[in-house]
Amino acid sequence: MLNGCLAVLTTALVLVLFGVWRLSTAPGRADDRARHMMQESVDRSRDRLSRAAGDGALLGTEIDRSLGVGRGDEPEVRRRGRRVTVTSRFAHQGSGWYAAPVHGCYRFEVVPASAPPPVSVHELPYAACGEPVPPPAPRSPAAVAADVVVELRAALARDGFLAVQRAEVWQTYGIHLADQKVTDGRLTDLVLLDAGTNEQVCYEFRARRDTDTVTSEQSTVDDCRRFQREREKQAEDEERALLDASSAAIVRRLDHAVADGTLTDAELRRALAMQQTDEGRELVGYPSPVAVPVSVERSPAEVVVFARVNPLDTHGVALGCYEFRAHLTKHSVTRRRTAGTECFA
Repeated sequence: MLNGCLAVLTTALVLVLFGVWRLSTAPGRADDRARHMMQESVDRSRDRLSRAAGDGALLGTEIDRSLGVGRGDEPEVRRRGRRVTVTSRFAHQGSGWYAAPVHGCYRFEVVPASAPPPVSVHELPYAACGEPVPPPAPRSPAAVAADVVVELRAALARDGFLAVQRAEVWQTYGIHLADQKVTDGRLTDLVLLDAGTNEQVCYEFRARRDTDTVTSEQSTVDDCRRFQREREKQAEDEERALLDASSAAIVRRLDHAVADGTLTDAELRRALAMQQTDEGRELVGYPSPVAVPVSVERSPAEVVVFARVNPLDTHGVALGCYEFRAHLTKHSVTRRRTAGTECFA
């Protein structure tokens, strides 16, 4: 029995010592994992820089994408002849409550060539990437726009409009593709470029298929939303056309009903009982009225009906409020679309 107790105590002591060792070495292991993952980020950046420089040039937008640049992470870029030197901070947060973030400062050097060139990487003391005072200003929107033009020209030459629409440059931090439109052999991109803290400027990039050219022009921020406004206007026009067709059909039925100078409740119900169709076929099984009356006002000379109006066909998506005014003495009916408060209050 004594031997059994000693065995249990020995096992417990070993487990306690193992736990203490694991806890004491956990920060070091977490730091090692974090540094390994940071080094993988550095290696990926090196490979991306090599691929980007394989067409004989290395643009600022390509550098930003290669390094995964975000807000406040502008690298230092120096160009001497054809040699490009990029110095940038890297960091990675280890896992676990005991893990502290690891940091590194790395310098990349590359000479763009006609094929992916080698990129040398050197780790520097972190102080070499220290925060300068004042911090470096972000690249000007005009400089970024010039890089975008170069990248879009290459994409257009490679695979036409499709390549321009899917160009890698749209994934660059600080470049926000607001809208695109293809008309008459021309692709227009409306793009918002970061221009400092909470500021943006709008640029319009135009790619032409007939001349294989790409041009840019600065515009107003509001102009970057004009395609959206055009689509909204088109949708409004289509909705109005659908509802006007429905209301016109209701007016024809009401015109027939008031031909004798009267409009009884039964005649009004029949006129408004028109049902929606499904691509011209009558619906079976459930009512789907074109017009749903909300209120009816009568006087000796006229009957005024406010009704919610749907499209004639169930495939149309729209809903509006119309006033139908039956002029009994004139044997006629007029209609107008209202703001909707009479039907949707």
